Amino acid sequence: MPSPSKALTLVASVASSLSSLSSTTHGRRSTSTTSIATASHTVAACAVVSSLSSVAQVASPSATPRVDAKLAHDCLNSVPLNATAALQYVNGLEPYIEWQSDLEYLKDPPAEYFYPALDVMGKLATVKSNLQKGGVYANEYAFQQDLYQIFALAHDGHFVVYPDLLSSAFDWRRQRSLVSISSDGVEIPKIYIYEDIIASPSTASEVTEINGVDAATYVEDWINQASFNQDADAAYNSMFFEKAYVAAGVSEGYFTSGGRIRYIYPGSNTTFAFENGTTLVTENYANVKGDFTGVTDGKSFYQKFCVPTTTTESAEATEADPAAAIVTASGYPTPVVITNDTIVGGYYLSEPGFEDVAVLTLLAFESESVAEFQAVSQTFLAGAVRDGKTKLIVDLQANGGGYILQGYDQFRQLFPDIVQDGNSRMRESNTFLTVAKIFSENIPADYDPSTASSKLINEYQTWFNYRYDYNTSNQHFLTFEDKFAPHVYRDDNYTNLMRWDLNDPITTINSTFGLGIEVSGYGSLSNLTQPFAAEDIVMIYDGFCASTCTIFSEFMRLQAGVKSIAFGGRPNSDPIQGVGGIKGAQVSEFSDIYSYAQRAISSPNATPEDIAILNRLTTYPIDRSTDSVINLRDAILPGNEDDGVPAQYVYEEADCRLYWTAPMITDVEKVWEAAATAAWGGGDCVAGSGLSYRKRNVQSLSSSIKDKRPVANQKMERNTLVMKREENVEKDAFWRARHGQKVTF
Repeated sequence: MPSPSKALTLVASVASSLSSLSSTTHGRRSTSTTSIATASHTVAACAVVSSLSSVAQVASPSATPRVDAKLAHDCLNSVPLNATAALQYVNGLEPYIEWQSDLEYLKDPPAEYFYPALDVMGKLATVKSNLQKGGVYANEYAFQQDLYQIFALAHDGHFVVYPDLLSSAFDWRRQRSLVSISSDGVEIPKIYIYEDIIASPSTASEVTEINGVDAATYVEDWINQASFNQDADAAYNSMFFEKAYVAAGVSEGYFTSGGRIRYIYPGSNTTFAFENGTTLVTENYANVKGDFTGVTDGKSFYQKFCVPTTTTESAEATEADPAAAIVTASGYPTPVVITNDTIVGGYYLSEPGFEDVAVLTLLAFESESVAEFQAVSQTFLAGAVRDGKTKLIVDLQANGGGYILQGYDQFRQLFPDIVQDGNSRMRESNTFLTVAKIFSENIPADYDPSTASSKLINEYQTWFNYRYDYNTSNQHFLTFEDKFAPHVYRDDNYTNLMRWDLNDPITTINSTFGLGIEVSGYGSLSNLTQPFAAEDIVMIYDGFCASTCTIFSEFMRLQAGVKSIAFGGRPNSDPIQGVGGIKGAQVSEFSDIYSYAQRAISSPNATPEDIAILNRLTTYPIDRSTDSVINLRDAILPGNEDDGVPAQYVYEEADCRLYWTAPMITDVEKVWEAAATAAWGGGDCVAGSGLSYRKRNVQSLSSSIKDKRPVANQKMERNTLVMKREENVEKDAFWRARHGQKVTF
């Protein structure tokens, strides 16, 4: 076998192809193949990858090296299985997975749930058995693929483990993006190459087959292997290019890159067949995101990427550049007002017939500045009313969630008089209950946050403390049993239903432990006036909405009576859901759970029995994963308080379904105009119950909603305004665990 130096000589001639991939056309009846970096299979694959990436980094230090997909796949398959370490990994995962809120519902989902049942613990036991008996997994890659499927098939944006070999070194990519568009907004959508639509929409030919399979079937089957969407139409949408994905930094559609599917091998190439009879073959590739220095074969790969080390790297803090005169989201028009990070933007439609429509874009509920997020929305809503706008589109495309209370605040900005519910619960594993017992015991009877230590405040300000949170009567729990006595559903134990206490200034205003803002509808912001009536607001979705986005959406839909429009979906004319992402109420990282356990173990209230239980939680599965999270809280919607069915399993159709068209691919304003036409201009929906507001059954907790317009209390320049940011203090792990984060892509 050639040495690494000889491998370097071998690949030097192809290094120039690493920085760019040649494009191909399919204008005539022929088969074309793009060329990317390849190497002889007689050379050790991992050594070749190491040499190729080294050459590429010298040539272009800031670029991510790319190699032939088959070469990367061969490298992964050369890594030997360490069965002993694999068993330690699987055993270490189990006590963390026990915190996943909906294990019994995944095992036996309601009939209307699209995806097949998944016995997570049963599958984990099978992987463990396979390792114990030996001979099942040919290599480490085969083992980790099998392990990954447990999480991939859960279709939960809050529940995933990315094993190290699968996710540390490579992610798979294709060379073309796809779009799914209707010719006229009525005809069933067809699949096209994005680049063809951009170049010439009138002559672009439909993609009829991918790798010999009907194109739509291939796309659906591919994403269903590993989607974080609980809805099939939302998963299908995620495979296609759309402007919002680019603006939110998500991807250019998961067919080409990104998502959980990026860790499933797509083959060495992709073959497209077109309606006009032509074909196109493109080579797939792998991004080399790991440092291959010192990797010469499968054994050294394992040592490099699969053996935990104690070395941690911390990113250097950087100061944000001063705001430019005009900030815009990628591919979006010039806004009226926008956050510096472009997460929140306000726009006015200018086309004739739409002059009364304002658009609030929320690309996430997690931004660089919590205060700026709130201020931009406040400023835009007040300015829109002052400027005579009477209709509001809330654009939630590509919104993967974020800070929980940011979603609460946004809802109360729009409906300040509606007191939201927000019921949630947690699964009671023995490690969860042990932490809850110890944290609750740690709080002294004379607890005073003004004199308490930061450590004690952090323990008080968690769901583990029975005194924290409201019950469903918006009162505090009085005893440990009130909150943690088991509530049994599907033979599984859960906590009582709980809600956030937003009257607690340490949860809200406090910049160290709280969100850092006063939540609208509370305290000094308790006398706000509703800017738009419910019938003058419509929410638009692409199915991506997840996590905090779903919480906000349920408040808007169920309690305020706001209607919704869902775009895209599979190639049919059936109604679809707008909210297609995880409907769980909070995510928790394995590292957070471990920190809770260690803090509990260090308490004088921890008994030897408690310590033995909590010592099941180790760092090994965290160190062997590039990311590891569980859904901590189930959201329980109004009407499901008694039967206990999590929101994740409740099917909720959007009021209106629209298809994407070619103009929408290049101009997001066309999406907004189509939504406005359907909502208020008499336009037809492809499917759905319709956008009439007479039939909405609003489950509001308020007595009535004020029908008043706010008086603008500040002047806003008509030209683009970028809000001055009020920076928050640096947040610790407990803050992040308490306030939430976006879904794990």
